[in-house]
Amino acid sequence: MLSQPLPAAPASAEPITDAGGFPLVKLLRLALEFFRATLVLWLLFPRLERDDKLRQIQRWAKNVLLILEVEVQCDGPLPAPCAGLMVANHLSWLDILVLQSLLPGVFVAKAEVRRWPLVGWMAQACATIFVERSSRQSARRMIESALAALQQGYPVIAFPEGTSSDGSDLAHFHANIFESAIKAHSHVQPVTLKYLDSATGRPSEAALFTGDMTLVASLRTVMAQPGIKTRVQFGERIPTRGQNRKSLALQAHRIIRAQLTGQRPGLASDS
Repeated sequence: MLSQPLPAAPASAEPITDAGGFPLVKLLRLALEFFRATLVLWLLFPRLERDDKLRQIQRWAKNVLLILEVEVQCDGPLPAPCAGLMVANHLSWLDILVLQSLLPGVFVAKAEVRRWPLVGWMAQACATIFVERSSRQSARRMIESALAALQQGYPVIAFPEGTSSDGSDLAHFHANIFESAIKAHSHVQPVTLKYLDSATGRPSEAALFTGDMTLVASLRTVMAQPGIKTRVQFGERIPTRGQNRKSLALQAHRIIRAQLTGQRPGLASDS
């Protein structure tokens, strides 16, 4: 986060790995980037203004994606940054890095992320909003925290499915988070994510983080790939005036599902 991205490592047919099966060069570069991020969060972040914090987060996300050889490609122009609720389909922990590299903001994440080693501490330092999906009290706190972030000018990024999937379709959207956009008189920005193998152009299973897979196992799989391409498609922003959270959730779901499956929005399922 303190310097320009490190140069890419020379290509090798058989990359050197450590005892855990991680490509050694990538692992060392990733460890160095996390160390730099830790220093920034500990020493610099508390004194930064909002826009500077977002720039630091964006720079770090770009650097990590570069190390992991994950290319980000937008289908169409990038929306102008502004406070609003960004909602996306959820496939992987990479989703967070991809979106932070494009339009950085405050994330809404499941509570278990807070318990991940190092990553959980970094997420808390970046003002991530944690939520227990099964707790109504936690859901209310999530809405209040997201509202406060929007009112302070931060974009808020959420995955309304509540869990990750294989990307073949879109699960039902939980509507609670949309209440924050209504109360903030903001907008909703739908986003669709797809991961492709850089060599074949086919969907990349290596990027998926589903089922009982651990973060370490997923990271090992991603790092073993020679290249992953992320396609990001932004839908038309949805105004919140005159809407309720269920109608917003339904509209965002239709837009993202249509982009994900190639259907027209009017033909998408209500889930």
